[in-house]
Amino acid sequence: CNVRLVVSIAKRWAKKTMGGVDISKLVSLYNGGWNRPSLDEAIQEGMVGLARAVDRYDPTRGLKFSTYATYWVTSYIRQCFQSESTGCLKIPAQLHDVKKQYNTILKLHYGMKGFEADRPSEEEIAKEIGVKVQRLRLALRSTQSLVSIDAPFMPGSSTGSKAGEGSGDSELLLSDTLQCNEVTPQDQVELAFLRQSLENAMAAELSPHERDIVRLRLGLDDGVTRTVREVVEFFGGGLSMADVRSAEQRALKKLRSPYAVQTYKLLAHLDFAGIDVREADSRMS
Repeated sequence: CNVRLVVSIAKRWAKKTMGGVDISKLVSLYNGGWNRPSLDEAIQEGMVGLARAVDRYDPTRGLKFSTYATYWVTSYIRQCFQSESTGCLKIPAQLHDVKKQYNTILKLHYGMKGFEADRPSEEEIAKEIGVKVQRLRLALRSTQSLVSIDAPFMPGSSTGSKAGEGSGDSELLLSDTLQCNEVTPQDQVELAFLRQSLENAMAAELSPHERDIVRLRLGLDDGVTRTVREVVEFFGGGLSMADVRSAEQRALKKLRSPYAVQTYKLLAHLDFAGIDVREADSRMS
């Protein structure tokens, strides 16, 4: 009898989270989802709650065991569905309770005044619940269900068919719209090796004065390129613009020598950075 109670409560919660799907479709209930536990998992949590009710039940209080066990079974099953809805994020049960009260107030508001009524403000709802506005906003934000990147971006959206792939359109997924502008770890490692090759070439082929000029002009230290006038101002006017240009030309001529290019693999640095050698020469000259 108590096991049937656990199963009935688990099925009721599974039906609620599936948006009113017919309870006769047990296949979808047993499978669960990435953001919804299966029926077996819900029943297991309910059995844990039933065991907790057995340990804490006091027959002298005059309550039927099934009435007392319903509270604990429902509590454990509710926590199971709430934790699955937020995925790997562990959200306190108090925040889920705040969101539940929030939804209840909205439901009563629109039920009394109709859906055309103005939506109550967060301040009014927070005051009625008895929490601060920041607490209410935290509960609404943290208890939102996670979205799978394999879910459709928009209902009915498609990427279009490509040549040779048939006439059927493939569905546009959320992952297809995500972009990452960060450098991949492989590129970071390769860039570190190429940067070290450039540093070795500059240390071996250039004088300290020429290295400083090249670093400032190309922005090797801070990523900010500087004009000849800005380099002169950086040195406090101790150099003329002609001195900066001549030092830069001498340094680039040394780095362009066949010996330096082959020994330190400088062409690989230019290819990886996507720099056109001719365009770079025209810009530096």
